Amino acid sequence: MRVVITFLALCMALSAKGQFAIVADKDGFVNVRRENNIADNIVDTLKNGHLIYCFEEVNNWTNIDFDRGNGFIYKDRYKLISTFDEIPIEEQKGTSITLHKDNLKIAIATSKFDKTKHKLKFVKDENKWIELIDNKKYWGTDGEIPEFEYRSIEINIRQKRLMLPKSATEDLFQPNLKNTKANYDNQTDTLYIHSINSDGAGGYLVIWKITNGEYRERYVAYGF
Repeated sequence: MRVVITFLALCMALSAKGQFAIVADKDGFVNVRRENNIADNIVDTLKNGHLIYCFEEVNNWTNIDFDRGNGFIYKDRYKLISTFDEIPIEEQKGTSITLHKDNLKIAIATSKFDKTKHKLKFVKDENKWIELIDNKKYWGTDGEIPEFEYRSIEINIRQKRLMLPKSATEDLFQPNLKNTKANYDNQTDTLYIHSINSDGAGGYLVIWKITNGEYRERYVAYGF
């Protein structure tokens, strides 16, 4: 019960704190600043469409995380993923979920983690805490062996079928289908699938980006 409460608390905290977004600036790019002002403190530049995670606003500036770091951008230089058309849930079972609207359908399946199919590297002098899975850093637990993993993410859009590659999910564990959502941007023909995963201790957020029927990228964030 304590684990369930921890995860619910995490979901509520993440929802309150921030959301995924994309850079959307009239100039085609935005400067990320170290502090929430226009002084000469630029730490990076992001082009329109770059995935970011937005936290709270501070004096009209938004604190963000992105794949290369963090900083501040002005509050009107991005667009929240949640503002795009939402793809509603059509069916949800224990280990799978289907989202469907018009000619767009998403089917996500999960399965139990089978440690015989993975290479586990344990922390030195430990036989319980995992350092790497399949020689990679991983998301979803705080060192324990995962219980669940993604099996497949299939997208059907305008009669075109797309399976996300193994690289899109292979290091992501403890998927939570109840917290999986999808939004579609008609203007750029871009689909975003995103979720809050894990039980709290290893909690993370993930978003996948599919444009013109092709998988483009993903972004994983802690969100707290």
